[in-house]
Amino acid sequence: MIHVCYCLHDETGHYSKFTGTSMLSLFDNTREEVTVHIFHDNTLSETNMFKLKAVADKYDQQIKFYNIDKICPEKIQYLREKIPAYVASRFTIGAFYRLMIEKKFFTDDVNKIIYLDSDTIINIDIAKLWEFSMKRYVIAAVPEVYAAQNYMITNKFLINTGKISASDYFCSGIIVLNLDKVDPKFFYEAIQWLADNPQCECPDQDILNNFFSTTYRKLPPEFNSFVQIELRTAGGVITEKIYHYAGSVALGFDMKNPFDKLFFKYFIKTQWFDLDFIENAYKIMKKIYIECKDFLIETTSIMSGKERAFFVDSNNFDAIKNIFSVQDDEESIIAKNVSSIDELISSMRKSQGKKIYFIVAKYPAIKEKLINAGFIEKQDFIDATAFLSDKHGYNLPIYPLLKYL
Repeated sequence: MIHVCYCLHDETGHYSKFTGTSMLSLFDNTREEVTVHIFHDNTLSETNMFKLKAVADKYDQQIKFYNIDKICPEKIQYLREKIPAYVASRFTIGAFYRLMIEKKFFTDDVNKIIYLDSDTIINIDIAKLWEFSMKRYVIAAVPEVYAAQNYMITNKFLINTGKISASDYFCSGIIVLNLDKVDPKFFYEAIQWLADNPQCECPDQDILNNFFSTTYRKLPPEFNSFVQIELRTAGGVITEKIYHYAGSVALGFDMKNPFDKLFFKYFIKTQWFDLDFIENAYKIMKKIYIECKDFLIETTSIMSGKERAFFVDSNNFDAIKNIFSVQDDEESIIAKNVSSIDELISSMRKSQGKKIYFIVAKYPAIKEKLINAGFIEKQDFIDATAFLSDKHGYNLPIYPLLKYL
């Protein structure tokens, strides 16, 4: 029997479906018997609990629930008192439930357990991870330099201060725990350490690294592969791996993206793919459609009596000139370097509101600089990429999947 654990805090009721989809991908690719242990709190609704059970029943696998609010109220209170800022942060209190996993929750024959983040797709037989011996180790994990290919290893408190080398720092999203070696006092020591080191950007991960970075078993990268990095480095080729959808835009609704398609391959087999999902997806697509129409009407209005001007990335100038039918007498500023922004601001001040500037280069950063310079969006300048589509080499904006679900 393979034992796997997920930790779930679901205040909005939207997050359980990600746990369920990850579970289903796990069962779908694993031949052996699996028991999934769900560490949750009072935010898990009866409806979502029923759906999680349905996923396990679909594959004739086992699932057990542990309500941390009821089983460990003293630890929850300790969390809220010691690190209130972290508990209320984007990580949520559920990020710390993995620190509560210990032997006492399980039967004597359960000596190790695999912990998985909910934002994972298990596109591999989990038995391949289960087979690693843990006799000498408390924990096994994938170094983040493997998981993120050095793209996301910067800006880490423990690394920047020299307490841990970048090559040893590991990702806590997929770990194997030797339950026989987990100290029952670890949770309290861990939270106290975090309270003493509030500089940590990745609290649960930094805790585990502080205690185990020099003694853990290093796992191969296929057991924790960041989707955002895979898209950059592997060209979106799907293989046998555990894919980690870490990051706010790692998962979208783009069916040209192989990793979005991979998620939906499993999601559509869960209880959450229902009429409500289809209705919500329709509402969002309709909202996007209406926003596009409103943008066009608004642009027509603000263009009245004004000339066009363009601020364009040098690599795209010829294409943009063709797409927008830019005339020779229309001003075009090429975004070559930082000084180009100064040139843009100077030109906008000289125009004295007689021109509307179409920005087609790193819009969020340019927008901030223009607003700081006193200009008004949709009066002095607009995001011209909103006019562009796949036809022009601009993909549909990736909206966080939570909005669709």
